[in-house]
Amino acid sequence: MPIYEYRCTECGEKFELFVRSAAKQTAPTCPKCESTRVQKVISLFGVSGAGGSSKTRVASCGPGPV
Repeated sequence: MPIYEYRCTECGEKFELFVRSAAKQTAPTCPKCESTRVQKVISLFGVSGAGGSSKTRVASCGPGPV
């Protein structure tokens, strides 16, 4: 079940929504001011290895050192 992040253009509140089905998705409303004027925010996620080392390498789709 994906989690989407939104930001309200009226009050600036950032919030997350769990989306069960994209087909049944309704327009999100701000939990703070109840405005429907919200924008989807691009989210970043973290990846760590078993030891949580910051030196853990993660394969990517882009070019890089061989």
